[in-house]
Amino acid sequence: MEFRELFRSRLENSEVVPDPSVNSKLMRRLARREFMMFNPGRFNIYYLGGALVAGITAAIILFSDRDNSAILTDDSIKTETNITAGMPVADSVETIISVPAPRLAAQGNKVKSISKPVSETGNSQETITERTVENVQATNIGQADVLPALSKSDLFKNDGIDSDRLMNRYKGVEELFVSSVSEGCVPLKVRFITTAGDNYSCRWTFGDGGSSYEKAPEWIFDVDGEYKVVLEVYSNRSLIATSSSLIKVYPRPVANFEIGPGKAIIPDDVIRFTNYSTDAVKYLWDFGDGSRSELFEPQHKYNKYGSYNISLTAFTEYGCTDSLLVQNAFSDSEYFIDFPNAFIPNPNGPSGGIYSSKSDESAQVFHPFFSGVSEYQLKIFSKIGILIFESNDINMGWDGYFKGQLSNSGVYIWKVRGKYRNGEPFTKMGDVTLLKN
Repeated sequence: MEFRELFRSRLENSEVVPDPSVNSKLMRRLARREFMMFNPGRFNIYYLGGALVAGITAAIILFSDRDNSAILTDDSIKTETNITAGMPVADSVETIISVPAPRLAAQGNKVKSISKPVSETGNSQETITERTVENVQATNIGQADVLPALSKSDLFKNDGIDSDRLMNRYKGVEELFVSSVSEGCVPLKVRFITTAGDNYSCRWTFGDGGSSYEKAPEWIFDVDGEYKVVLEVYSNRSLIATSSSLIKVYPRPVANFEIGPGKAIIPDDVIRFTNYSTDAVKYLWDFGDGSRSELFEPQHKYNKYGSYNISLTAFTEYGCTDSLLVQNAFSDSEYFIDFPNAFIPNPNGPSGGIYSSKSDESAQVFHPFFSGVSEYQLKIFSKIGILIFESNDINMGWDGYFKGQLSNSGVYIWKVRGKYRNGEPFTKMGDVTLLKN
C-alpha cells in the first residue's frame, strides 16, 4: 500500500504518452469486446450466428430437393440407385421407377427402365429394357384417355378389336345401317345397307317373319303396318352389336265408281258418277274431255257424243293412290255385267257354285247377269275383309259355303274385274245379303 502511494505521489503530476503499438492492441481488444456483446445498432456475433443458421437450413433444403429429383418427368424416366457400403454386391441393382399418374393413360403401356449391372471391379454399365406397367390406376384422367373413343369406322376396321368393348359401346345403337326409305305405300320395296366390313357377318330380321344374311338386302313389305327391322352384327359367331329401325307401310285405297244413267244419251243426259272408293280422303276425276273435278260424286254434261275415257284417282292421307279407268264409257254396245243383291243358299250342302235356271228360281247361287264378257274375276269378302270366295269362271257362282261350312247370314262385299269383247275393261263392286230359310 505504501509502495503504491509512493509511485502515485511521484507520478501524479507526470504525463505518460503510451506507445502506438499499445494503442492499437488496446483498440483491437475493445473491438473484440464490442463484437461479442449484443448491440442492435452494430454487427456482432449474434447477427453472424443467425446468418450461418439460415445458410445451413437453405443448403439442407436444396440438397434434399436434389436427392428427390430421381422421380420420372414428363419427358423421360429417371432411376435412383442406392448401394449400402459393406453390403454384398449383386449382379444388378434393383431400379426404382416413379411414374406420375397423368403419364399413364391406361394399363399396359410400355415404359423404359434403366438397370445398372455392377461387375466385380465395381464398374457399372447401363442397360435399357422395356417393361409393361401393370395395375396402374391413372388419376385425374378423363375417360377418353383411359379408353379412347371409338367411331363407327373403328368398329369395322379390323377383326382384332376387343369384342367386349364393342358390345358395351355399340349395343342398341340405331346407326349401324341405313334404309332407302323409312315409310311408304304398300307394296313397299326397301333396300338396307350396313356399314359393317367384310370381316363381320350380319343377320337381318324384318318384322314380318322374314330374315336375311346379306350385307345389303332388299325387302318388299306387301302388307301395311309398322315393322321393326333389326340388324345383328357378329364377329367369330359372337354378337357384338345390334341396331334397329322402324319401317312404316301405309295401305292403299281402292278406287271404284259407276256411271249413270245406263245407256245415257249424249249430249242430252247429265252424267252422274257414283263413288264406291274406300280408304280415301281425296279424289280426282278426269271426264275424258279435258274437264276435271275433285268432288266426291260429281255430275258432268258432255257437249257432244264421242268416245270418252273416264278415270278416278283416290288418295289417302299419306299420299297413297289407286286409280280406275273406264274406256269408251258411252259406247252403244249392249255389253254389260250385273249382280243380284241377295240370295238364299241351299241348306242341304254345297253345290260347287254351278247354277242353272232351276237354281235361279230359288236364288240359291250368287252369280252375275252379263253379256259380251270375255275376261272375268270375282272376289267375295266378309265385312272385316276376309276373302270368302274367288272365281275366274263366269259360269260358276258362290253357293254360300266357306270351307265346307254354310256361312253366317249377313252382308258380304263383292268385287268384279274383267273385259268386254270389244276390249273395254270393267271394274265393279257392291254388296250382297246372304239369307237363310
